[in-house]
Amino acid sequence: MADWEDQLRRELTRRQLLRGAAGIAAGAGVLGLAACGGDDEGGGTQTGAGEAEGDVKRGGILQVSFSDSSTDESLDPAISELNNDSFYTGQIYEGLTVADTKWDVHPVLAESWESNEDGSEWTFKLRQGVNFHDGSPFTSRDAAYSIGRLLDEELGSPLFSRLQPSLDPDGITVPDDQTLVLSLKRPDSLMPLALSARHAMIVKDRTEDFSVAGALGTGPFKVKSFQPGQSWEVEKNTDYWEKGLPYLDGIRGVVVGEQSTKVQSVTSGQSHIADPIDYSAASTVSGGGASILEFPGATYLLVAMDQRKEPFNDERVVDAIKMAVDREQVLNAVFQGYGDVTGDVPVPPDDFYYPPDLSTEQDIEGAKQLLADAGYPNGIDVELHTSASYGGMVDLAVAFQQVVEPAGIRVKINQGSPDTYWDQVWLVKPMYVSYYTRRHPNEILSITYASNAPWNEAQFKNPTLDDLLAQGLRTTDREEQKQIYQDALREVADKHGTSIPAFVSKLWVKKDNVQGAELELSRGMLMRKAYIA
Repeated sequence: MADWEDQLRRELTRRQLLRGAAGIAAGAGVLGLAACGGDDEGGGTQTGAGEAEGDVKRGGILQVSFSDSSTDESLDPAISELNNDSFYTGQIYEGLTVADTKWDVHPVLAESWESNEDGSEWTFKLRQGVNFHDGSPFTSRDAAYSIGRLLDEELGSPLFSRLQPSLDPDGITVPDDQTLVLSLKRPDSLMPLALSARHAMIVKDRTEDFSVAGALGTGPFKVKSFQPGQSWEVEKNTDYWEKGLPYLDGIRGVVVGEQSTKVQSVTSGQSHIADPIDYSAASTVSGGGASILEFPGATYLLVAMDQRKEPFNDERVVDAIKMAVDREQVLNAVFQGYGDVTGDVPVPPDDFYYPPDLSTEQDIEGAKQLLADAGYPNGIDVELHTSASYGGMVDLAVAFQQVVEPAGIRVKINQGSPDTYWDQVWLVKPMYVSYYTRRHPNEILSITYASNAPWNEAQFKNPTLDDLLAQGLRTTDREEQKQIYQDALREVADKHGTSIPAFVSKLWVKKDNVQGAELELSRGMLMRKAYIA
């Protein structure tokens, strides 16, 4: 029995007590690694029952419903942000590497890699026999261009803040067509992991046009049509380098802004899969040819407070709000027990790097005292923005409002449209609900908490945190890294304006006849082995 199966079975009884009889897709692709080249190295890939080559059914168009989408989406993987664009770019493009949930890195378009002694130079040997969708061969020049453009701050890739301190464009060289060398500005022991992110997927050399005609990848599907924030379609890449794949003729994505309608699009409609749903809707997905596909420990939702703006520019107010949260109540009311409470840090409690001494207890009296010290003896009024864009975001706002009220924190909820939320609220309003997918501590802290992070929702600059992140890259000793990242996470818990009550599962919905779909942290779901039984 694989580790993930054993863990899931141990958790099942406890969780069912909290969430009732919601169905979990038996034998479905709950995984941390989508192995490539037919190699299940790392033991992370789990696919649908009966997926032996002779049993799969080829052909057909599979439809996926998304609520987490934006009209600003593009076909450029370097700037993907949401479930929708992460999904479709993940079928079109591929990266040099892919990482599993234990942060082990595995080959995709790079077959192998090695560094010098201090990790300041990395050499990647690239896979041969791979073509882009227009038939041109994949070479090291494509990899060099794809990584180099991430270092252009004007592009706006989230990976800029992670890669730029380590690498300059002139540090990227290509000795030959199958070799890529990265000569770094500082030691970076996690460079292959950083390049496993969806933003680092490989595009063709000199690509600037990301129209339907110009969006060329090496993935199992190629673009057929694209309407941002509305729909898209990809079709089978008949020249894919993994022979015999993909099985499907194509995939169609449709945007359904309302959560219950999205669920119904699978349970009683034409869609085969829906992106993560409200946890409160999980019990409604049972029987009728559809079930829940759970990805344990894959995500977290948070309440962000911009520490440049009143009243959150007073650290006592931020601390009071975080102290007033009843995490257990939020876990059970919002997430139906699909997860574990956390002490305001972006890693789950079972993560190797999680600080063991973080407090998760609610302290109403302490919160009241901090508010009084900050000049709010009669409590405080705040406005919290949310949206039905992602499953659980509205429910979290409501539960948050209720659990902090005893401390005199009066929350007014403003629910915005999913169509405009990520453009007009996220990174704009003083207080809002957001979410992220699980990443290695260095990666998530670099893009959401570091002083130059593009998604620094608290807008708080912390030189101590920045230094710790650099220290973590200078050592390959795992125990040293553990201490460094635990210290970094304590900085986040103590000083940054994000309340993270729990780390939870992602709950997709799928028809039972969909087999072989592989859940993956960065891209959401990989479909190269998916088929309709």
